[in-house]
Amino acid sequence: MNRSSHSFVLLGAVAVVIGCAVACAAEPQAGPDRPVVLQLQWQPQAQFAGYMVALDKGFFREAGLPNVELRWWLEGDQPFRRVMDGKADFCTGWLSQGLAERAQDRKIVNIAQIMQRSALMLVVRSDSGITRPEDMAGRRVGLWGGDFDVQPKAFFKKYGVEPEIVLQSSSVVPFLRSAVDVASAMYYNEYHKLIEAGLQRGELRTFFFSDHDMNFPEDGIYCTEATRRDRPSVCRALVSASIKGWAYALAHEREALDIVMRHCDQAKMPTNRNHQRWMLRAMGELIRHRVGNDPSCWGTLQQKDFDCVARVLREQKLIERIPPFSAFYRPVPAGGGGSP
Repeated sequence: MNRSSHSFVLLGAVAVVIGCAVACAAEPQAGPDRPVVLQLQWQPQAQFAGYMVALDKGFFREAGLPNVELRWWLEGDQPFRRVMDGKADFCTGWLSQGLAERAQDRKIVNIAQIMQRSALMLVVRSDSGITRPEDMAGRRVGLWGGDFDVQPKAFFKKYGVEPEIVLQSSSVVPFLRSAVDVASAMYYNEYHKLIEAGLQRGELRTFFFSDHDMNFPEDGIYCTEATRRDRPSVCRALVSASIKGWAYALAHEREALDIVMRHCDQAKMPTNRNHQRWMLRAMGELIRHRVGNDPSCWGTLQQKDFDCVARVLREQKLIERIPPFSAFYRPVPAGGGGSP
C-alpha cells in the first residue's frame, strides 16, 4: 500500500456487450481506441493479483472490455483524484478513503468491496510484556500517518491508551532493531517481511483492528457517480471480470504467481516469489472472510462495516457528515440494468 500519497489520504464467465453510445456527452465512449483505465493504489504485487490475472487471461476482453489498462501508482498519485479528474475510469482504494471523499461531496461510489476484512494490524514481540492493548501505554508505537492512523487512534482511544507515537517508514528495520515497541503492519505484507527477516510467528504477538470491532476493509473498486449511472455495462463488466480474475488466481496459485512476478519484473519491483505467495494466500483469506468460497458472493459491502468506518471518521473529525449508505454503495447487478 501507498505510504505517502494518501491525503487524509465466479469463476463463471461474463459476457457483456457495451453500448455504442452513452447518454452523457461528458462520458467518452469506451472501445478499442480508448482504454478503460483501472488505477491501482500501489505498485505491482499480489495484492492486485486478480486484476493482473483478469488482464492476462483475457477475462476483461471476454466481458466486453477489449482494451483495459492497469495503471500503477507513481509518486504523488492520488487514485480517487485521478478518477474525479477523468484521468482514470476506475480505481481501487480503502473504504475509509472512499467514504471521506464522498463526505466532501465528491461524487465517488463504491461498486464492489473486494476485501472483506481489514489487513491493518499492530505487531509486538512476544517478550515485550505487551499482552493487551492497555500495555501499550507509554510505549513507542510506529504509525505510518494519514489514513493508516485512523484505526490505531480509535483503538488507543477505546482502551484509554496514550502511547509515544513515532513516524514509521515502509521498512521493518526499526522494529527489528527494537527502535519501536509496536509496529504497524499489513497482514499480507509487512507481517510476512518480519517472518522473512528471521522472526518466528511464536516470537510475535498481533493485534488485528478487525478483532476489536474496527473492521475497516481496505481495497474496493470505485468510480464516479456519473460513470455508474451512464456506463453500467462497463461497470458490470469491470467488476465481473475482476472477481473472475481473483477466483482464478486463488484456484491456480502457480499460474497466478507467474503472472504477478512478470508484472513485478516489468515494473522493476523488487520482491520475491515466496513473499508474493504469502500475499496471494493472505488476500484469499481477506476476500473470502464472512462471504465464503462462492465468487458470486464476493464484492459486497456490508452496511455494518460502512457504519463502523463512518462513525470513527466522524469521531476523529475527519468528516463532518455521514453520506447515505445507499448513495455511496452502488453495485451493478450481474444481469441488471443501470438504474441510478
